[in-house]
Amino acid sequence: MATSKSQVEELYDFIFPLAVRAGEILLEGYQNAGKKVDLKDGEFFNVVTAYDNQIEEFLMEKILASYPDHKFIGEEDTHKNNNVTKELTDAPTWIIDPIDGTSNFIKQIPHVSVSIGLCIQKKIVLGVVNNPTQNKLYTAKLGQGAFCNGKPIQVSSCQHINDANVAYEVCLLHAPKIRNKHIKRIYHVGSNARRLLAYSAVVDSLCMVAAGNLDAFHIEDMYPWDCAAGYLLIREAGGVVTHPYGGPFDIMKPDLICAGTETLRAEIEQLIRKADQEKHVGGE
Repeated sequence: MATSKSQVEELYDFIFPLAVRAGEILLEGYQNAGKKVDLKDGEFFNVVTAYDNQIEEFLMEKILASYPDHKFIGEEDTHKNNNVTKELTDAPTWIIDPIDGTSNFIKQIPHVSVSIGLCIQKKIVLGVVNNPTQNKLYTAKLGQGAFCNGKPIQVSSCQHINDANVAYEVCLLHAPKIRNKHIKRIYHVGSNARRLLAYSAVVDSLCMVAAGNLDAFHIEDMYPWDCAAGYLLIREAGGVVTHPYGGPFDIMKPDLICAGTETLRAEIEQLIRKADQEKHVGGE
């Protein structure tokens, strides 16, 4: 059975004020210079704060109170119950990143967001991203366009990488198993883009592509909560999102190239393919 427009509208009206409140919690923590920082899995680069857990718990509790059968895929897994899943089914499933850009959040760098996506029947139908530090609240409903603070947004019309501002997450170099791959890709994409930028915030970068502030973004080795809402925003803003090698985007393994135009996306794909054929940066 297809998801009805009225069902999406109902869930949008439900989640919107919760996203606003979650942004208020984020902003309170952002302004708290003395917040405690912990490490996840003992990794020096994998940081978390009490606000990450507080926001996720707030959202999950409110959703479950009204929709007890809904499922969740979330970064912190604050709720340890049967509603939290690691698999996507046909059931309504909220994909939540309570604070995307936690390292930025800690240092009061304003690329930080609450990201909420909703999948029904394995299709992303709703996305809300709240960046209160920049006073930007992005929203998208399937088939109804993308908006920032209620105003329509549109991707850029940039066709070629030599004219493009492209984002790439250099923080991925922390992981030894994927470091060489990303160093090679950064070399090739960065050598050809007008500007290569890194914001340490996947959600915020996706939103900037949707709004036309960035022309393209490449990310790999991320998680569903990093990309669910942003994917829908870009598609609804007129952009393209694919697997880095050009196949369909898969929210459960969200490796992607996104761009305002297919021509630009294809140019980046070719650079990535070239990089992946080399053993070391700049050649064989």
